[in-house]
Amino acid sequence: MKYILRITIYFAGLFLLAIGINLAIKSNLGVSPVSAFPLAISNIIGVSLGTVTIGVYAFYVLAQALILRKKFKLKSLLQILFSFPFGFFVDFASGLLKGIEASNYFIQVLLMSTSIGIVSIGVVMFITMDIVPNAPDGLVLAISDKTKTDFGKVKILFDCTSVILAIILSLVFIGNISTIREGTIISALLTGKVIGIISKPCAPRLKKLVFNDSDELIDEIVA
Repeated sequence: MKYILRITIYFAGLFLLAIGINLAIKSNLGVSPVSAFPLAISNIIGVSLGTVTIGVYAFYVLAQALILRKKFKLKSLLQILFSFPFGFFVDFASGLLKGIEASNYFIQVLLMSTSIGIVSIGVVMFITMDIVPNAPDGLVLAISDKTKTDFGKVKILFDCTSVILAIILSLVFIGNISTIREGTIISALLTGKVIGIISKPCAPRLKKLVFNDSDELIDEIVA
């Protein structure tokens, strides 16, 4: 029963992350760094963001395998499996929020702020469940492990690289970078801090709820 609750919280976190991503898009102030690259590809080839996200995440897992080689664990392939429901959530949330329009700058800022908050809550939920990381974080972890570099530093480099790639692709194939604005920078600077604020009181309570009053993380799904 505890494990069913754990899975439920994990997927609820993914769904909140998908809603947050779409709210950032709706704000027209720029998307989050991690979704900038998939969105650029989506706009270029005319395929839904959810579908492109699945493909990009699969590429990230392949990159992990190439980086880690013998240290790559088969359970990491679950990142690809879990990218499918996440891709569905992204497209479903897009339809769910279809009627929302940012009519002025105040509404844009409100949507972006709400996006950061919801994304942060979602990340805390699915990270705390410790089932499998999402593919971008998995790639950051792989690079961090291989280079013996602090996760936070690699994360910043990864986000910057994603944004730069998105800018290059958008300029070459579309001619503008409308999806990357001040909101992208704000999201990059604030999301991690908000995650930390939320995680401090909430993560221990979530762990206590699903891990039988223990901080020990269970791995039945990959055993």
